[in-house]
Amino acid sequence: MGTGWFRHRGYRHLDAPVGSSFIANAVDPAFVASHSWTPLLSYPKRERRYKPMLGKTTLKTRTIMYASHRDACILSYYARQLTDLLDQRYQSNGLNDAVIAYRSLGKSNYDFAAKAREFAKANGPCVALCFDVTAFFDNIDHKILKQALATALGGHGLSEDWYAAFKSVTKFRHVALADLKKNPAFAENLKRRARTPIATIAEVKQAGIPITSNPNCFGIPQGTPISATLSNLYMWDLDVAMMAACAKQGAFYQRYSDDILIICPLSSESVLIDQLAASLAALKLEIKTEKTERAVYDPTSSETFQYLGFNISPDGAVIRPGSLGRQWRKARRRIRRTREIGERAIAAGKATKIFTKKLRRRLSPIGLRNFSSYARRAASALESQQILRQVRRLERMVDEELEKFS
Repeated sequence: MGTGWFRHRGYRHLDAPVGSSFIANAVDPAFVASHSWTPLLSYPKRERRYKPMLGKTTLKTRTIMYASHRDACILSYYARQLTDLLDQRYQSNGLNDAVIAYRSLGKSNYDFAAKAREFAKANGPCVALCFDVTAFFDNIDHKILKQALATALGGHGLSEDWYAAFKSVTKFRHVALADLKKNPAFAENLKRRARTPIATIAEVKQAGIPITSNPNCFGIPQGTPISATLSNLYMWDLDVAMMAACAKQGAFYQRYSDDILIICPLSSESVLIDQLAASLAALKLEIKTEKTERAVYDPTSSETFQYLGFNISPDGAVIRPGSLGRQWRKARRRIRRTREIGERAIAAGKATKIFTKKLRRRLSPIGLRNFSSYARRAASALESQQILRQVRRLERMVDEELEKFS
């Protein structure tokens, strides 16, 4: 397998970063089977989402949990093993282009969106159905997942090392990062640019900081190196069933994590919705009805469906306004930060002007992999002059802000 799965992680945790010397432990089944797993660190990740139907921006919060350095190294190795197995199964079962999240396919979101749009154009009139699974990671059933994992590994049960890895993300424990920051000593330690642990487990317990366990027989954390791969494994039976059902109906099926897209003849709509609901129910999951989108794709229709960050309609494709809004806010934060640093340098006599060359290069579409270059590639893949106009407008807004420094 090699060591391509290993990477250095610079974040702070309840242990110190590990080097490549730890690889020998991560790949040793006996070591993993008896390994003492460290509690995850958790924090709420908040994202602003613009809701066109509501005409307002809402705040979506999800809990992210990340593993200690030793645990992350081990889980990365086991994730790679499972990913390789799944990729073989996807290839042999015709699912390689249908399951697109958390995989190295050498393609971007706009490539998959373009493929969906091409199918709709070639098969209109048709209906695009976009589904979202309710609290996907939070509702993954441990018994079903364990059986799926054992089957994928070719046995009736799990080896001791695989069982240890499985338990680390099912019977997981976690410490809230916010609780650590409330402790003066730990908060001060977190501010330091260091490779030392934030605290030891003994110190965390002594400080009275809660270590919370998952008491349920369902739910895995978002954020560990193996969580995404396990989520794909969990949906295996659903993917096989939906691919077969869609092929029978001359329909298109694609899944990005818990976002499912079906493009089908109008006459097949109810059959495929029923099949999806049944397949989800077998996994103890359900559709988040309020987020389901339906759009008729026909030259005479102006209806739009949202997929992978794009609004797609018979008139073309555009980047979702919410995505553009997020990029503009990020750009303004960077510009504001550059201004603050420059003004302090001028006040201290260390500079005579605010330097923007580095920032301009970072926001420029030329030669860099940033949002601007991404949007231009998307415009090409989706054959969309509208996207090109969108990104040019964003670039002009950035330039106008930067010109104020002159």
